[in-house]
Amino acid sequence: MPTSIRRMVPEDEGFFLELIGLTGWGNTVADFRRMLHYEPGGCFLASRDGVDVGMVNSTLYGSVGWIGNLVVHPGHRGEGIGAALMSRAMEHLTDSGAASIRLDSVEKAIPLYERLGFRAEYASLRFSGLGMAFDVPDVEEMNASHLEGVLDLDSRYFGVNRERMLRRVFEDFPEYCFVACEEGVVRGYIMAKRGESNVRIGPWVCEPSRAERAEDLLRKMMDATAGERLWIGVPEGNRASVEILTEHEFSGLPSSLRMCYGECSVMGDQRGRFSIGAPDKG
Repeated sequence: MPTSIRRMVPEDEGFFLELIGLTGWGNTVADFRRMLHYEPGGCFLASRDGVDVGMVNSTLYGSVGWIGNLVVHPGHRGEGIGAALMSRAMEHLTDSGAASIRLDSVEKAIPLYERLGFRAEYASLRFSGLGMAFDVPDVEEMNASHLEGVLDLDSRYFGVNRERMLRRVFEDFPEYCFVACEEGVVRGYIMAKRGESNVRIGPWVCEPSRAERAEDLLRKMMDATAGERLWIGVPEGNRASVEILTEHEFSGLPSSLRMCYGECSVMGDQRGRFSIGAPDKG
């Protein structure tokens, strides 16, 4: 039976939530809408005999592409649908100028991605914690005047420009966006998004030489989310982040594997990336 693939549209919101509900990832309607906002031509659905059975999304940051939310309905797994969706997303990104494509893979999906030419880069760690009250006077609520400094800092440590994502998260969740400044210069920032049952921290970026400011940013976020369950992903190369999270009683969760396809030169600096933005968007 042939697989038909088409671009996702706003009317596919219900199917997105249905499939996400099977994964336990906790994505929301707001996540779906941001996903389409970032890359309206790069989100795809697969169908068999007129019935939608799978999905994937992609995001392009200049020469770097990202793929996430690859989900196939359990009744249709093992039929090549995931590979077909991946191939379509990869084609979209490479046609749009991506020299490399990255993703975070759960363990069971690694063989599929390896068959498609992806190679392991490093572990993408996961932690869970609880918000609690802190007094952090030296961290400010982010405002529009900070954005230029935030974008410059982020580009230095992420490696490419992701202005679309940062501006949209700031627009949607200003109550979860904070900056640490010194003499008017942004030295670190932290953002978070509300999930179905938790608050998902990230991105969290800070100059490596100012790890104490990174800790202040985390404390400010924990204070803003006191009593709520928190989730965070961390590139394994940022040991300072792991130490900070451990000190604040975050517990480890099963990790993912960061993988890359194409020209996989070193991207950015993990030491300044205290958390990822999101598994499906980097």
